[in-house]
Amino acid sequence: MADKASDSSKPASKQALDLNALSGLDFGPNWADETKKQSRPKNYDQKGDTRGGDRRSGGGSRDRRPSGGARPPRHDGGEGRPPRRDDRGDRGGDRRRQAPVIFQPTVHVDIYPQDEAFEALVKRLRATARTYQLFEIAHLLLEKPERYVVVVTNLPTGGVTPPLHFSVPGHLPFETEEAAISHVLSNNLDLFFDVEEIEVEPPKGNFQMVNRCTVTGELLGPPNYHRYQEFLQKHYAARISCMSFERFQSKIETVKEQEQIDAWLESMKKGARYTVKDHQEGEPESLESLEAVRHFLLQHRKDKVVGSGEHVRFAGRDILNLPVGDIRRSVEAYVEKQLHFPLEAANNIRGRLRRHKFTVYKKGSKGVSYVCAVKRKFRDSKTVFTDSISNLIDFIEKHPDLPASKLPKLYIDIDTEKQKPVELKVSEAEVAAAAEAKKAAKEAAEAAAESTETTEVASEAPVEAATVEAIVAPDAEASTEATPVVELTAEEQAKLNQLMLDLRWLITEGYVTEYGDGKLYAAPTLPEAKPKEPKAKVEAPNEAVAAEVASKEAAAVEEPAPAEPEVTAEVAKEVVEESAHVEPAPEVVVATEEAAAEAVAPEPEEAPKKAASDEVDAEAPADATPEAGEPKA
Repeated sequence: MADKASDSSKPASKQALDLNALSGLDFGPNWADETKKQSRPKNYDQKGDTRGGDRRSGGGSRDRRPSGGARPPRHDGGEGRPPRRDDRGDRGGDRRRQAPVIFQPTVHVDIYPQDEAFEALVKRLRATARTYQLFEIAHLLLEKPERYVVVVTNLPTGGVTPPLHFSVPGHLPFETEEAAISHVLSNNLDLFFDVEEIEVEPPKGNFQMVNRCTVTGELLGPPNYHRYQEFLQKHYAARISCMSFERFQSKIETVKEQEQIDAWLESMKKGARYTVKDHQEGEPESLESLEAVRHFLLQHRKDKVVGSGEHVRFAGRDILNLPVGDIRRSVEAYVEKQLHFPLEAANNIRGRLRRHKFTVYKKGSKGVSYVCAVKRKFRDSKTVFTDSISNLIDFIEKHPDLPASKLPKLYIDIDTEKQKPVELKVSEAEVAAAAEAKKAAKEAAEAAAESTETTEVASEAPVEAATVEAIVAPDAEASTEATPVVELTAEEQAKLNQLMLDLRWLITEGYVTEYGDGKLYAAPTLPEAKPKEPKAKVEAPNEAVAAEVASKEAAAVEEPAPAEPEVTAEVAKEVVEESAHVEPAPEVVVATEEAAAEAVAPEPEEAPKKAASDEVDAEAPADATPEAGEPKA
């Protein structure tokens, strides 16, 4: 029993360990120890890398694997740590953030309103007496490409602006003449030829392969065929519009299956015959290849195929017909910029509106430009209105930005239905009507030009008078229609009708401005201009006084004086006393005294300055209100 007890006490003594000795152990990972992380020395290479030395030489690598050399397994079942994902989303790429490439336009672009759309807009503005922001009008024209035209100009290089090439059909710009010709061959052959499909013999030869476009899946032909480059250019111009020609070539694959080669030979049995339109003597009647067509056009119809100029103007709807390239990208970037902030487009519209006699002015501290067919008028102290109109304009002046729909309620206490402001818009029917009117005017002008000189002179007057319209249409729309909420008495209805008539007269005459959002504004009465006070004329001293002053000055120079100011005062006093005997008039004496003082002690520098200031005051205009700004309160 004693032996068993002694044996059991031995393991108990072995298990009695000092737990304080385990307090210094760290069972966490190395990356969690902030003390070791801070004490780790940093090794900066030439590029400023702090990742612990040159990894290419094997030194300073941050190997976090255990000492056994085996990487711990991942929880998702994979081996090793996955590569980091950088900001762009790819794995294992360069972690340095690259700056985005900003496209630089290769041509200068301008946007102008299309003629028919602009005429429809002018007619719409004249049919209303409202005032709209110039930017609002610019946005209206930029909404659809059919409403504007684009003008492109090459950027100068070395002080010289190279010309742009353009295709005559469509008038589209191109960087090179070759590109313009290729565009016409791909899209406008029907203008020069009658194309007829015919049966031809397939090409003869030993073709071991054929190229195929992976974008469209069409067979292009064997690379050793003599017309392969022609087929390649034609297919790119007609079917590819989303990539460059170099990238398109990289998308071409080669197939060697006999079935694909036979399919291409079968497609080559179909050809085309090009019969020349407007055939002239000495020209071939028909052609059977695109190369022959190209040679014929450059030899006989080049002026109708391609041209060049400093500026190229084309319709906005043809932007999508431009081939993919720098010119199209420049135009699209400019249009997007103007849709966001149409400053340049608005300036191009401003001058054209002024030529149509529209009022364009700026208002407010931000200088917002407004357009209206009504010329503004301002009241002054001499302007006289009837009592009803005078009371109404005073009320509108005291309530700026008052909605026209709330005027009956606030002015005569008659509740009316809320009116929604009329939105400025141009419909396709209005554009078509403007195009018809322009066509009729052109035909009338051509008919007048064909007539005799006497008939032409007599017909010019009515045509010109028909094209000139009134600045404001007689039936111009304004917020003069008010529908009462409840049925009114005869007296109340008369008040409402009189209010609407007065408001319409004030708006169409220009004394009250109605903006596009329906708000009303009446400018305050102009202050009276202060009349300028006439300046007193200084009479010159008479000859006797002038001679006496001159003699005293000479005596003062010959005889030394103790101090110049005292001599000046004495001389002035003597001149005044002597002048009293010569000119007894008191007014002349005062003027002579001042002139004598100036003559005795002249100041050569101050006299010219005073004269100059008098000229400036005489030339300064009186206070006036500028036409383009709002009158001051």
